[in-house]
Amino acid sequence: MFASPTISLLIEPPANQEFTELYILGPNHTFEDIPFNIKAKVNYSVYLGVVNHMEASSYYTSFVKITNQTDSLPNANLGTPSQLPALYEFKSFISDGGIWEVPLTFRVNELAFVDGTSRISSITINGIELSVNQTSEWNSDKTGYYYNLFVELWIYNSSLGISQFHNRFVSLLLNMTQ
Repeated sequence: MFASPTISLLIEPPANQEFTELYILGPNHTFEDIPFNIKAKVNYSVYLGVVNHMEASSYYTSFVKITNQTDSLPNANLGTPSQLPALYEFKSFISDGGIWEVPLTFRVNELAFVDGTSRISSITINGIELSVNQTSEWNSDKTGYYYNLFVELWIYNSSLGISQFHNRFVSLLLNMTQ
């Protein structure tokens, strides 16, 4: 255990390992202040970031989506994106080793609670109001109405001339409160 830092100096990671980092940080650029308990008509802000380690410049598209606890998230094992429609998208061009970071603000505009169900009818993302129709049943084990606001990362494949799901996504678990 004590030798681990010394060993890491002697062992180099494999060369030519191409990957992309995708992250969400809270408004103070930390994990500790990421929004969780969400109220209607309150603005929340996080930072969305992408770091390119693809050994070449790349075009990325980040799709923002929202799901309840029964809709599907992307499947990392199969490498397939969620079938839910994108609410918002960011496009970026990042050189190798480059970092792209942008504020992602959101606000639940219309939120109703009826008979053990919550319903989001409208959400604003980066100043654009969007209609949504997402419901969540009361989760008695975790005592809340849970949704995921998530971001899928797609990368442009110049050989095929299309953008493809890059098997990366980050998710914010949100508990709707009154």
